[in-house]
Amino acid sequence: MSSRDVKRASRLYRGFREEAPQRAKRIAYPVPRAVAVMGHVEFIGYVTTHRGKAHLYIHEFAPGSRPAMAAGPGRNQLYLVGGRYRVTSRGIVDRDASGKEVHARSRYRVLTR
Repeated sequence: MSSRDVKRASRLYRGFREEAPQRAKRIAYPVPRAVAVMGHVEFIGYVTTHRGKAHLYIHEFAPGSRPAMAAGPGRNQLYLVGGRYRVTSRGIVDRDASGKEVHARSRYRVLTR
């Protein structure tokens, strides 16, 4: 793990989570040579903390920005492959073919209890 990688990951973490990371961890992660493509990802939902509070985020991918979801042959191997997006301090940001930021029309509704 290069110090440049750690600095870039730290900067992304700090921008998105609005706090300094507590530690960096080296992860040995085997990448399979072949995966099974399951389909395209329409949206992704995740929970993260900002200022000590948990927040739910739902990102709907714009057409053309959607990554493929692929599974590796091992246990717990799920990947997002391709797509036109960047992960920034604002979260996932979709791009068009020329690199310009685009937004998806909301097609889904999240029901909460």
